[in-house]
Parts: sequence; C-alpha cells; structure tokens
Amino acid sequence: MLLSSSLEQKDKELIESQLKLYASRYESEGLPALIKEVEAGHKESLYVRVAGPENNTLFQNVPLDWGDFDPKQLETMPVKGDWQWSHVLGAVEQEELIPDPDRLEVLSATLPDGARLQVGKTTEARKEVLEYFQQTSALVLVAVLAIGLAGGALLAHRSLRPVRELTGAIRSVRETGKLTARVPTRQTGDELDELAGQFNVLLETIESLVNRMRSALDNIAHELRTPMTRLRGSAEMALRSNPDPQAYRQALTDCLEEAEQALTMLNALMDVAEAEAGAMKLEMEEVELSALIGSAVGLYEHVAEEKGVAIEITLPERIVLRADQRRLRQAVANLLDNAVKYTPAGGRIEIGAHPEPQGIQILVKDTGIGIPAEELPNIWDRLYRGEAGRSQRGLGLGLSLVRAVVQAHKGSVEAHSEPGQGSQFVIHLPVASTG
Repeated sequence: MLLSSSLEQKDKELIESQLKLYASRYESEGLPALIKEVEAGHKESLYVRVAGPENNTLFQNVPLDWGDFDPKQLETMPVKGDWQWSHVLGAVEQEELIPDPDRLEVLSATLPDGARLQVGKTTEARKEVLEYFQQTSALVLVAVLAIGLAGGALLAHRSLRPVRELTGAIRSVRETGKLTARVPTRQTGDELDELAGQFNVLLETIESLVNRMRSALDNIAHELRTPMTRLRGSAEMALRSNPDPQAYRQALTDCLEEAEQALTMLNALMDVAEAEAGAMKLEMEEVELSALIGSAVGLYEHVAEEKGVAIEITLPERIVLRADQRRLRQAVANLLDNAVKYTPAGGRIEIGAHPEPQGIQILVKDTGIGIPAEELPNIWDRLYRGEAGRSQRGLGLGLSLVRAVVQAHKGSVEAHSEPGQGSQFVIHLPVASTG
C-alpha cells in the first residue's frame, strides 16, 4: 500500500509539473511551441491534448503502445472545472470488468484563450512495478516463513532440552527411587540452566537428608537396642530365679533405669522436632546465670576428671536474665557434653559468661579434636554427625537442640573451630537486667 501510494503520488507530480510547463510554453509561444516541446520531451510516456473551447481536439500526442485507449472519450466527457482529474479506461477493461483495470489518469487545465490543456499517464507501468514487487515479496515471505519455522523449531528444540533433561531426571527418581540422578548444566547462565542447577542442589539436599535420616535411624536403633536388651535381660533373670522379693525389686529398679535412658533419648528427639517446628514452650523466669552454668558444670565435673580433662570457669559475680532455666541449662549442658566427649586426656575446657553491648555472651571453648571447615556449616543440622563424631556414641541431636533453644530465646549461637586446635561455641542472648 505504501509503495502504491508513493508511485501514484510520483505520477501525479510528474503530470502536474508537465502540465504547468506545457501551459507556460503555450501562453508564451503558442501551440507550435507546445507541440515542439511535447515531441522533445515525454512523447513516449505522456498523453498530451489541446482542445478548443468546444472541447474539440486541436492537438494530441498518444504514445504508440497505448492502442488500447480511446482518447476520443475525452471529447465526450463534460468539463467540470479547472485543474480537474479524470480517468479513461481501456477497451478491454471496459468489456471484461477487470477489478483493478489499467486506466489513463488525465489532469485538465483551462488556458487563457479558453482552450483546454490535458496531460495524462497510464497506470500500466505502475501496476507492473507493483505486481513484480508483490511476487518478490511473496517469494521472500515464503522463504522467511520457511526459515523462521525451521529456525524456530530448532531453537525451541534446543531451548527445551533442559526441560526434557529435567523431566528425565524426575522420571528416573520416581521410577527407581534413587536420588543419584542429576540434570546436565550448560553453564549458559539463563533461567533454564539456573533451574537445572537449583534442581541438582535440591536433589543433593534431599539425598543428604535421606542419608542422614538413615544414619540416624541406624543410630537410634543401636542406641535403643542396648537399654532394651538390658531391660529384657533383667526381667528374664528375675523370672528365672527363685522367688525373692529383693531380687524382684532390684530387677524392677534396673528396668526403670534402662527405660529412663530410652525415654531420655526419645524426649531429645521430640524436643528437637518441637524446637525446629517453632512450637517449643518456654517457662520464662528470672535466672541467675552463674548458678545455672555452675549446675551444668557440676553434671560433667566427675566425667571430665575421670578422663583427665580440666574445666575452668570464668563468671562475673552476678548476671540475671529472663529465660527458661531448664531449657537454657540443657543447651549449656549439651555444649559441655560435646566438649568433654571430644577433648582428649590432658586437654582443657573453658566456660564463661560476660555482658556485651547487646546482651550476654556464654562461651564454651575446648582444646579437642576440632571440626573440619567443610563440616562446620552442617553441625547445627538435626541428625548430622561428622566423620570424627561417628567414633563416639550419639544421635547428632545435641547441637541442633542448642541452636533451637537459643533461637527460641531470641538469641543466636555460632561456632569457630580448626582441626587439632579445638572448638569454640558462643551463645548470644538478650538480657532483661544485669547486676
């Protein structure tokens, strides 16, 4: 449409400019000069007609290849005014009713002596250009569509490859139950590649959790088997022995001790699950921190002394804060238990507390075996046990319970350690009052 409009405008500008030129020549030098100008100019492309006041033809120039047009039609057409456009159809177009026929576009102007000057041009050349352009455009469009469809299909196939690989990995996990499947990453940095990377991280996390859960279940089964075996053995020995109230009483006492040990273990599991779910209930009260730490140290003094580990206490005279005394003592006791467990004979454990600008700090430091840097971020996870920790009895619940209790008190806990250099655990707690 733009090309057609542009060509039409060019033709009309040509006709108008020639009409003005011919009119000027007619006015200045008369009809012979006009005829000479026509023959020297656009004789082969423009139709030129000079008509008298009665619209009778005085002169006309009809290009040789315009045989299809009958210029006499202009003699019968009414004169509507100056600088008016009119159209003449070819004979074939008139008979066959062609939708877009060739036509002669004529512009008429009245000369000073009453004569009329008409200049025209056919639309045939314009139509040929448009038809050629349409054919070329159609071919180009078909080629572009073909290339676009092929390229789009190829790009879509390549772009969706990560989705297919992701689907395959999911199907593999679902059908085999194994979490070892991974989605290949192309390191392109796009969204699909990031999705594949995040999915691999998710699988690794799930695999790690499942492995830890299996390890924890094995540990729980091992830890529960011992007290259950002892409990059953005590009951069986009492039943097999001669009736003796004192023997029965001792057997019941042993059974209660073993049951208490198993119950303690199960309670620890429940406490961690409750704390991590954010449902831990705290009985807040005014707690004197020095007394609380002293009572926790008293639980492990005898064990540390037997192992040859010294415990040093550094406490201010009095620090009071609002906390759940039982839970906070449990957290401090778990840190002391780990320190005693992983500090060899001749080692030293330091425990202390002191005020800081934002609250109170509790420090437990040992000279034990330490924790590798790659394991340090995971020590707070429930049921996690490092390589060195597996040499000792335990479920991997102590540190996760410590963090849960501290966070329930709106505090934080951090760990610093180097293998062979010992470990340091720092608890930061908000303070209600100090003195």
